[in-house]
Amino acid sequence: METPPGQPEVAGDAELIARVRNGDLEAYGELYARHHHAAERMARQLVPANDADDLASDAFAKVLDALRAGGGPDISFRAYLLTTVRRVHVDRIRSGKKVQSTDDIASYEREPETFDDPTVTGFESGAAAKAFASLPERWQAVLWHTEVEGEKPAAIAPLLGLTANGVSALAYRAREGLRQAYLQQHLADVAGDRCRWTTERLGAYVRGGLTKRENRNVREHLDDCAKCTAVYLELVEVNSALPALLAPALLGTAGLGYLAAASGAKVGLVGFVVTGWKKVTENSTRTAVGAGAVVVVAIAAVLAAMALTGNDKPQAAIDKPPTQQPTQPPGQKPTAPPVNPTAKPPATKPPASNPTTAPTTAPTTAPTQPSPTPTPSATTPVPTPTPTTPTPTPTKPTPTTPVLDEALVTISMPSGGGSPANRETAAAAAGGIRFVITIKTPAANANPVVIGLKYGGELDWPLTGNPPGWTCAAAAGTCTASNPAAPAPLPVTFDAPTGGSAAERTFTVSAKTGRLYDDDSATVKAAPSTDENLLKILDGKADPDVHHRIITVAPRTDRTKVTLKLSYGSALEWPIAAKPAGWTCSSRTRTCTASNPDKPAPLPANFDVPDDSSTAARTFTVAATADLVSDTDTEVLPAVQQDESLLQILTPTPQTDPNPFVYNRFLKVNGAAGRKVTLDISWGRNLVFLPSWDSGWTCERTTDIRRATCWTSNYKKPLNSEWNAWLPGSGSNNALSVHARVGGREDTDTAQIPPTSSRR
Repeated sequence: METPPGQPEVAGDAELIARVRNGDLEAYGELYARHHHAAERMARQLVPANDADDLASDAFAKVLDALRAGGGPDISFRAYLLTTVRRVHVDRIRSGKKVQSTDDIASYEREPETFDDPTVTGFESGAAAKAFASLPERWQAVLWHTEVEGEKPAAIAPLLGLTANGVSALAYRAREGLRQAYLQQHLADVAGDRCRWTTERLGAYVRGGLTKRENRNVREHLDDCAKCTAVYLELVEVNSALPALLAPALLGTAGLGYLAAASGAKVGLVGFVVTGWKKVTENSTRTAVGAGAVVVVAIAAVLAAMALTGNDKPQAAIDKPPTQQPTQPPGQKPTAPPVNPTAKPPATKPPASNPTTAPTTAPTTAPTQPSPTPTPSATTPVPTPTPTTPTPTPTKPTPTTPVLDEALVTISMPSGGGSPANRETAAAAAGGIRFVITIKTPAANANPVVIGLKYGGELDWPLTGNPPGWTCAAAAGTCTASNPAAPAPLPVTFDAPTGGSAAERTFTVSAKTGRLYDDDSATVKAAPSTDENLLKILDGKADPDVHHRIITVAPRTDRTKVTLKLSYGSALEWPIAAKPAGWTCSSRTRTCTASNPDKPAPLPANFDVPDDSSTAARTFTVAATADLVSDTDTEVLPAVQQDESLLQILTPTPQTDPNPFVYNRFLKVNGAAGRKVTLDISWGRNLVFLPSWDSGWTCERTTDIRRATCWTSNYKKPLNSEWNAWLPGSGSNNALSVHARVGGREDTDTAQIPPTSSRR
């Protein structure tokens, strides 16, 4: 079994049993810890509570002896241990003492079905118990823990050395194997060819694997054959009431109390059997009430009587099956029972003497069979014969038992367009996923056909108005066919879900007509889709030097992951801070993942204002993915903006001129205190830019093209630039030009050297 990282590896029961056989008593201690509570719970059904621990300990000792001797279970430790508890208890009763010491380990190696316990003889001789005993031990173990103990796959996984998914898959195969083994047990007892034909197909009938004609033949035979109906009901019970079948077969009548104690329900034997029968008749949509129900109820009644009277041996009536009508051979119709002839009225005894006078009134109704009438006497009146009404011939009652017809309703996707997965994806892209519900009723069906639709939380009512041939009610979730004999196909279209579990994306269609019923389910595949409302890019605070943006993702429950992917042009840089609140980001992969997918926090993104470059270089894109939903937004950021008030070229006065032998010009940048400032300076051929030694500024010159760049990361004061002029003039040869840049603002100014005024 795969163990999650960081957790210690857990050995399964099979591995621990093997280690015990090799002499590892610590492994048996682990088995004791896992199953001791179950053994005590079983013991408390057999002995008083203060003796339960003693009985459980004796059972553990017997199992240990069996394992050391090379016997015992290989996998199914729990069922073997509980059976041993029962055997130890029965042996105590027989021996008449508390503990029976024996060196005969083989006596505890008997299979459950061969153990002589009269209280469960009726169960152990049943086909279900025999079928269970014929299964591989691995299948028996998973059926015991899942069906009888009612444990979850995650709890069973450590015992069997599997993953939770592996346990579920194994349980599915085991249940199917039990059903097949059960049918094989019954085939040996089938006498008639017609019954054999039906019994061989009951497994496929339950699973919906027969043709329409075979379905009808099986239904008709079940209506007339009580024995095959009982087999069908018990087969359903194998699927839906395994605890009520298997627990008594292995643990006796105490198994019923064991199950009640395990579930925490305070019910007795009678309550448990009734509960088991209700599970068969109510929870399973595949259960029909027929002659087989008499058998199950009879068993329940006898078990209830045993529990109330304390008898260990069941009444003789349990061995007598209920009277059944003979089944018809293939090709013959069942004959009506004989009609009893009408009874004759008793003959009238003649009087002692002949009458002298005729009776004054004649009988009002003549007898059915006339008999000699003696002459009445004058004093003895003739008794009036009792009229007799002919007994009507009994008519066969109309069957009312609900019958499952696996072919009644089917759900399919429209044909064409490649595989079902491709068709679902294409349908989702077109705005919905379409299914077709088909109802196949018997020929000339006149009973109303009604279907009900139920669907998970990720789906909505899939119909608009009344489709052709149907009348639908969205509030009730039902549709009624206009033509019961041939219902029209019913197309339904679900909006493509964008997430949710399989249960939330599953819909079920149940159909009923007359006494036929069926249901079918389908799961709508969650397909990728686009939601324009998923992602928004909002403007942040106003700042001429930084583009502040806030990225938001719409909230939604039951998400598993939300990811943002950023891409941007060459004039931009990674805009996310080192550790933004609620996000985990990587500048290398340019991605961010939300810590809370259901409600992602707003994500700030701050871009420096790009240079005056191309549109592509100033564009950024954010792609958001939330499970199967995606959205993309793009924005082109403005380049640097012109600000005419940003730069000033100032000429000093004689009092403030730092050097009277050169031309000084102060380059002042407004509103840039503490910011990074860049000055690009160019001049004409009659001018010379002297090296600048101004503190806080750094300048680089390019002499061949008369250009220099000066910058400071922390602007405090204007740059004092010094110039020489070779020749006077007023044209471009004596002009200087300065371009200033601060964040997202820029400005350009020019000046002449020497100036037209007398000031240097």
